[in-house]
Amino acid sequence: MHMAEQIASRDWHTRAIVRIVKATATRSVDPWTERTFRVGEVLEMLQWGNKGRPVKRDSWWDSYDIDGAHIVKAENVEVLEVLDETSPYQESEA
Repeated sequence: MHMAEQIASRDWHTRAIVRIVKATATRSVDPWTERTFRVGEVLEMLQWGNKGRPVKRDSWWDSYDIDGAHIVKAENVEVLEVLDETSPYQESEA
């Protein structure tokens, strides 16, 4: 584990409206589908993680379904609006 990684003290998520800023082709596992996110496309996406695991905000998902989700690198999106969020840290840790 990298020294800068923080460990989540609870399950967490961020749900946001994002704009694609770099075209990205992705694949899901089950069902197997391919999708190309196009520049300027605006959609709802998620970041999430589990208690006891490193907090990683390097990608956005279009679903909580691990096998069915299409994943886009965070550097390829612009967050327009956070719809709801649960911090990965307890209040006393923030």
